[in-house]
Amino acid sequence: MQYQGLPYQLIPVVLHNIGKDLTTFVCVCIPEFLSLYETERLVQELTKFEIDAHNIIINQLLYDEEAVESKLLKARIRMQQKYIDQFYMLYDDFHITKLPLLPEEVCGVQALRKFSQHFLSPYKPPLIRGTVVELRQRISTLKVQLEEAELELDRLQKGKGKA
Repeated sequence: MQYQGLPYQLIPVVLHNIGKDLTTFVCVCIPEFLSLYETERLVQELTKFEIDAHNIIINQLLYDEEAVESKLLKARIRMQQKYIDQFYMLYDDFHITKLPLLPEEVCGVQALRKFSQHFLSPYKPPLIRGTVVELRQRISTLKVQLEEAELELDRLQKGKGKA
């Protein structure tokens, strides 16, 4: 049986049907205030019923502030880190798994299998700042951005020349 999105009021019904010894909740959240608050409410409610809830998944994390150029994303990373720290302070005896924000939705068996590896071993960002590989990647990205900017400039100049 699957009880995803279960309202707190239905917890006693679930316990009656399957028993608390056979029930484990895995809390899935994102590193934001409201999610932290709701996770705490859920954990407290589950504790009242003696249900195991010692696993938390923190989803949609952004990594490596130094490799990010956007001020908005840098601010988001710092904000997320503040809440990640709070999760670790509140749930120091819990098993916490951090999962990255992905550029695409996880759909299909193959994508799900690939994604499930993050449950078995911690996610590691693909590039380490200050390495030759990371610098080459940044240079490649900057070259692409420069080419795109040059094409846009050409389009704008040609548009003005016609007018």
